[in-house]
Amino acid sequence: MGTWDIIFLSCIGLGFLFAIVLLFVDHSHALTGGVESPVLQPVCVVSAITAFGACGFLLHRFTLLSITSVVLLSAGSGLLLAAAGYFIWIRPMKNAENSTGYSISQLEGQIGEVITTIPASGYGEIIITMLSGTSNQIASSQDQVIIPQGSRVIVVKVEDHVLQVIPFE
Repeated sequence: MGTWDIIFLSCIGLGFLFAIVLLFVDHSHALTGGVESPVLQPVCVVSAITAFGACGFLLHRFTLLSITSVVLLSAGSGLLLAAAGYFIWIRPMKNAENSTGYSISQLEGQIGEVITTIPASGYGEIIITMLSGTSNQIASSQDQVIIPQGSRVIVVKVEDHVLQVIPFE
């Protein structure tokens, strides 16, 4: 076995080792130092190295191509596989990540419906429909007017976890 065979097999071994480590511990963000870069996703980098090693080993062992051609074809194959993996798997999965959580301060500017009449100087209840579902919240009238049940309101601000609302016309 020559030097190039050892290099190619080491690349394959690195890929398998990385896969085994990811089965037990998913700290892949540590490999990039916490920097989010679409080009340097650890899975893409390792898949490129593994594909480089596999293609290089096969081309070197079973073809009569020069080592320069083998390395260039292997590098191209590795980059192509990594790019395909990024666009087919990683990018769609990043776009699919969504949270159903929200902060109460994010409700400012939202439109809701009064489900319990809001007295002029007291509290009522409104329901706000969001992408993640509906949320019932305590509300008070900012203009100190009665807002009857069924009225549409807009959240002006949040004070002490109480939504300050005005009628929405």
